[in-house]
Amino acid sequence: MKDDFNSYSQNYLLIFLFTIFIFVKLALIKHVPLINDETYTLTISRYLSLSYFDHPPLMSWISNLFHFFKVQEAYYFRVPHIIFGTLTSFFIYRIGALIYSRQTGVFAAILYFISPFFFFSGGFFLVPDGILNFSVAGATYFATKIIFGNENKSYFWFALGLLLALAFLSKYQSYFFALALFVAFLIWKREVFLNPNFYFSFIISVCGLLPVIIWNIENNFDSLSFHQTRSSFTFDIFHAVNSILLQSMFLLPTTAILICISLVNYIQSKKREESFLILLSFPTILIFNFFMIASENSFAHWSMMGWMLLIPMASNNLNLFKTSLKKFLLIKTLNVFLIFSSILVLLIHAQTGFLTKSYAREIPDWDDTRELLNWKHIAETISDNLNESELKSIATLNWYDSGQLNVALSHKYHVGVIGPNSNHFKYINLNSGKFFTLVVVRLINNKKHENLTDLIQALGYKINKVNTLPLLRGSQNYGTISLLSIEKEN
Repeated sequence: MKDDFNSYSQNYLLIFLFTIFIFVKLALIKHVPLINDETYTLTISRYLSLSYFDHPPLMSWISNLFHFFKVQEAYYFRVPHIIFGTLTSFFIYRIGALIYSRQTGVFAAILYFISPFFFFSGGFFLVPDGILNFSVAGATYFATKIIFGNENKSYFWFALGLLLALAFLSKYQSYFFALALFVAFLIWKREVFLNPNFYFSFIISVCGLLPVIIWNIENNFDSLSFHQTRSSFTFDIFHAVNSILLQSMFLLPTTAILICISLVNYIQSKKREESFLILLSFPTILIFNFFMIASENSFAHWSMMGWMLLIPMASNNLNLFKTSLKKFLLIKTLNVFLIFSSILVLLIHAQTGFLTKSYAREIPDWDDTRELLNWKHIAETISDNLNESELKSIATLNWYDSGQLNVALSHKYHVGVIGPNSNHFKYINLNSGKFFTLVVVRLINNKKHENLTDLIQALGYKINKVNTLPLLRGSQNYGTISLLSIEKEN
């Protein structure tokens, strides 16, 4: 009777937790500005394609469906990613409960939810990580059931194949996960290679590769070449150390410590299921940390899919703190409060500049909130200073400014890109004729800007007229908005 009561209590706790997870994010959905990657996706997803320059197509396909149903409010495009993030938490819970206990599973779901990276990129922002994490966590759960639970139900294999296909359609990191999973079957479940269900699942998963392969064949493997060029192999000690620290911050330092403790304890216990989680996670962690150390043109979040799979192990090690669990949870709560308070301060500062108002015109170099500029204000400034024909011929110098302007102008005008930093824009026929109005947004504290005349001439244009307007952040003069009338040189 007591066990039944505990089971019911845990079920209600789970329902309560996942309800809280969803409503916290829905409450924030309109209050966190759209970042560059989101507005870029919102723009390119209006043009349906087999795949896209930066990432496989699933995220953009989902956004295209919203465009098809004429969803106007940009923030609503985040809703599917909030759902994916919640489902990821559920699978993380199921993995923890399957390998350890339901209590461990609950802790794992909470650790996932409160990790800053997984909270935002893994289940809030319109980026591919939410779908990737959902499909990888789900595939890990079903693979665990098949390998260690000796399950052979057809729907388990179907779910595994479908989730792998979704992973392939979301982000290229999933390829490392799939290869590691294949090795896991070789080690612990070799008999599946004589099982028709395995090949049924394999065929379904391969379907997720086809759109990307076909698009790359048709476009000279541009996407794969782009990702290859991001490995500059230029060592920068500051970048390497910063990348390691950022990964810890993305997880929360206390969660990173728990993961390290769990890996040390694994050396003694060598539990099969833990070996499985480590095998699936380490290729992503080790490969991308190598690139972070060897290349300054890399990003700390590339390894996060791997760290996610170690969260159930970390949550199981909370048992080590039984005698001082209250103290540890207090430190954890303080950790969460400090990190998320810092994020809140950053968001407020990005709109008001209150932290550096006393610096007057000498804004320090570290004060770079370009990612979170008020593009609605920039769009209004542009609209007030350009006529209709000029607005129909707008371009910028990069994909992120064009994405932000397209969304800020509610896609009324098609903002293109001039120059090499166009990403998927170069595959889109914007039907806007010749671009002859260039918008250049610059921050006054950035001393590395090229001379505009030289830059435009290098792109094969000449400048006929320039109108430079102030870019305000709150009441603070933060940069300039240059409106250039340009003409293609013969």
